[in-house]
Amino acid sequence: MATTGKETPSRPCSVCESVVWFELQPEDVWATPHHATRRALEASAKSCRLCGMILRAAISNYRDSQGRRNGKGYWRRFNAIKYDDGKSVRDITYVKELGACMPASLADDNKDFGRSVLAATGIITADGLHVDDDREVPNIESLKVGEEESADLPVWLYGNWWSAHAPSGPGDTSHLRLMGVGARFGKTRSHFDAVSCKPDQAHIRGSSLGICTSDDSLFNQIPGRLREMNSDSDIAINRLEKWLKDCSLNHPFCGSPPLDPKLPTRVIDVFASDRGVTVVGSLGRSGRYVTLSHCWGTSSRLMATKESMKDLEQGIAVSFLPKTFQDAIKITKRLNIRYLWIDCLCIIQDDPDDWEREASAMSQVYRNSYLTISAAASQDSYSGCFPKRDGDSYVSPATISLGYTTPREATGPRSHSMVYEHTSQPGKKNTVYLFEEWLPGSSYYFPQKTEMGTFGKLFDPIADEPLSTRAWTLQERLLSPRIIHYARDQMYFECESCMNSEDGFKFGDIYFGMQRLLQTQRIPHNQHGLSSSAGLSFIVGQDAGGIQPGVRWQGGWLSLIENYTMRNLTVRQDKLTALAGVARALAEETRDLYFAGLWGRHLMEDLCWRMYPQEEIDDRRDAKNTPVKGKVLGTVRRPTEYRAPSWSWASLDGPVRHIPLSYSKLVSTIIKCSTIPAGKDPYGRVSGGRLDIQGPVFEVKPHDPKRWDRHGVPVEIDLEDERGISIGALHLDLPSEPIHYPCYALFLDPSKALILQSEELEPKHNIEGTDAAKTLASKPILTTCDVNRNVAENPQMKDYMFKAIHDVVRIGVGVFVKADKKSLDPAVEEKEPEPWDEAKDGKLTLDKILHVSGADSWGPITKEDAKVWVSIV
Repeated sequence: MATTGKETPSRPCSVCESVVWFELQPEDVWATPHHATRRALEASAKSCRLCGMILRAAISNYRDSQGRRNGKGYWRRFNAIKYDDGKSVRDITYVKELGACMPASLADDNKDFGRSVLAATGIITADGLHVDDDREVPNIESLKVGEEESADLPVWLYGNWWSAHAPSGPGDTSHLRLMGVGARFGKTRSHFDAVSCKPDQAHIRGSSLGICTSDDSLFNQIPGRLREMNSDSDIAINRLEKWLKDCSLNHPFCGSPPLDPKLPTRVIDVFASDRGVTVVGSLGRSGRYVTLSHCWGTSSRLMATKESMKDLEQGIAVSFLPKTFQDAIKITKRLNIRYLWIDCLCIIQDDPDDWEREASAMSQVYRNSYLTISAAASQDSYSGCFPKRDGDSYVSPATISLGYTTPREATGPRSHSMVYEHTSQPGKKNTVYLFEEWLPGSSYYFPQKTEMGTFGKLFDPIADEPLSTRAWTLQERLLSPRIIHYARDQMYFECESCMNSEDGFKFGDIYFGMQRLLQTQRIPHNQHGLSSSAGLSFIVGQDAGGIQPGVRWQGGWLSLIENYTMRNLTVRQDKLTALAGVARALAEETRDLYFAGLWGRHLMEDLCWRMYPQEEIDDRRDAKNTPVKGKVLGTVRRPTEYRAPSWSWASLDGPVRHIPLSYSKLVSTIIKCSTIPAGKDPYGRVSGGRLDIQGPVFEVKPHDPKRWDRHGVPVEIDLEDERGISIGALHLDLPSEPIHYPCYALFLDPSKALILQSEELEPKHNIEGTDAAKTLASKPILTTCDVNRNVAENPQMKDYMFKAIHDVVRIGVGVFVKADKKSLDPAVEEKEPEPWDEAKDGKLTLDKILHVSGADSWGPITKEDAKVWVSIV
């Protein structure tokens, strides 16, 4: 098949001109005819750019249905339904093609369709992302129908209509939004007759052409917009003002911004003079103000000091200020707001008392702000707020969510624009743009929702911006009720209700918001950890919860810490201080106790963290799991000065992940927790801490498996009863350091344990029973097996409380499973799994398959195991 690669004239052919693009029907309704044959479309594509786009869209509609898109597999969703075609009712399966990333949720606007089933068509990672594979996919020429017949197949067009909200009632279409246009080859206009479609299936393959319109367009059913190349343009400012107005009027969760909030201690008066600004003391006054979140950078910068404060109060020309500050002043003036707060100009940087006082008030400064300006793309104070964009090519948020990197070029050579007049306003020109971009399809009966996460992964669109690498800016973003991000690709407006991208996508389930954080901090005990409705897991050692096992991973404190520990600090001792504003705000709202980054009401869940310096991928080809290392996320270091107790993530530098617990099966109990503040702020630095906890304790020993199929160091524990040996994966807090035995596992639930070691040292005992005086080892601590032996010898001690004599420190976490005796027997060779023989073994049912469901655990420990009181420092 011939397709032209060079740019063709922009005027469309008569067939394309006759199409009313914004009235195309959904994919599973009657399609609109285009060219009568594939041959005719190919011929027209030589002179009609739009026909060339439609040709490529129709080819990809078939090609991608073979299980691969952009060189990798993707997810398919299946729904078995009763289909009424007006003549009869029959059983069919809706097959919807999704992206390479597993969707965060499968919410569609339907009530009558049964449970959805997801299936992968390729190789996936542990977090549900398909990776590249080299399988060949047939092209359109290898159709099973003959060459001549395939060449004569007609071309059909359809619209990709998604749902912005639930319909108000039967027949209501006000909720539908046109997201794209699709094309397919088929014998008739019915989707059942599309190429490569089985008679008992309805394939929803999506659209390969994106669509957008201008801001003043009357086609309200098209949400897509062109991004502005210059974020300080009138259109960009108008978009910001529209977002602010919409948030104030239509977001009950956000509410209207306060009209007269108390001003911070010092603010910048942007209207002080025509060409200058002044730093003024608020003296308890009130008024609206804007805040700036920015990267300071390493170059010399203007800042408030004891010496420069007088000059700043007398006034300074805007032209003398760094470019980022100038742009922030410009935005504040355009919004007609008098005051602006910038940290380095409103806090006296060389006055420790002023710095600590103002740092502790940070939560109120950002929470009471009318708007926070996020200079997301700026490397330093001199880069400016508005990034320079040279070309129209960028990867849209939807494409990233789907797991692809194909750029969108809405005005490039593979795009086309059309001008229409709307019947409501004759004479007004409305421009509609078509361009190449694939989006998942949408059924007429259960339309796809427009929110991010319902068709692909949830992600933070500014995660890779320079501002997101700085630890201090996390709480600035989180505390701000409204924030405008000037990112490298486009503008994003974020509030407590949602996040909107400039090109028309909506992030409804955002992870950065105080309201969401507060909600997750107020959950009852039974909503912690793994959910009882989490599904099934057939992989030994892997929980059923997936990549987001509990609510505190979804915009809660745990996801906050995982994000925060990926960021950089110039002053390493600020690890807790840079998050103190958020901690203070949460404590004031919830009345919970805060212990060096962990919360009293959630302490057990907060304790189960691990260092995660590199992505961990599970390659499950050939019915075996092979652990593979992926992208390096950071480096793990222990600070040179004491910063936090060993049980706190703040004691180390490096990326952190939390491991979910089976909360209904907890085997440990917190006795007491305390920390010692190092300054006046109880949410800032600490000089000490202690955790007293009681639970089953077992000595950890090295394990030497024939083949290790998990991430982490192989270890084992001997339960000294009929349960025998349990093997586990140990994740060290400092992965680069060797393990020094003896060490111990204190179990929190049946499988997850803190790995501990005594602080006290003694001469190492040799195998012969002698001491190696020059080699020191950690002293042993009391274990559950020791307790069992004592109770066996002295039954009256059964109800005693047993306490380890020596204080211990945490050195890692472990995940243990019930031992498979075959895996421990060196004489048993590893064999390929055999297929199920129904004639021999009977019908295969769930109870015959090794699995866990919901909050169940693979672990061997029970609540009946004897407990030891341990003090961790």
